[in-house]
Amino acid sequence: MRLTLHTDYAFRVLMALGRAPAEVKSVDDLAREFGVSKHHLMKVAQNLTAGGFVIAVRGRNGGLRLAMPPDEINLKTVAEHMEPDFNIAGCFGGDDCVFLPRCGLKGVLGQAKSAFLQTLGKHDLASIL
Repeated sequence: MRLTLHTDYAFRVLMALGRAPAEVKSVDDLAREFGVSKHHLMKVAQNLTAGGFVIAVRGRNGGLRLAMPPDEINLKTVAEHMEPDFNIAGCFGGDDCVFLPRCGLKGVLGQAKSAFLQTLGKHDLASIL
């Protein structure tokens, strides 16, 4: 299972904000801290804001802050919001497969995906800080 960079950066942003939940951090500062593109991180911030995980504070000293305490931010919920899909193989996205219907791989991969998400669901932001 591999998460997109978008989700990876979302977890990083949440962890950075979770270290000081009352503080506001700018996207510029976060991008420099992580050594990533400001423009890419801006898209991540917009998605986190749309998901209700962070609040965008406007103004000269604006930036991002957590929208809720770290123990209320579930990692599975974040991943499901940030990921466009969890199609870990072509057959999950509807691609034609020459092995179907006699392929046992899709079932095994489906179990692995479920276990992955179940593990994330057991953890919140506070547990990884």
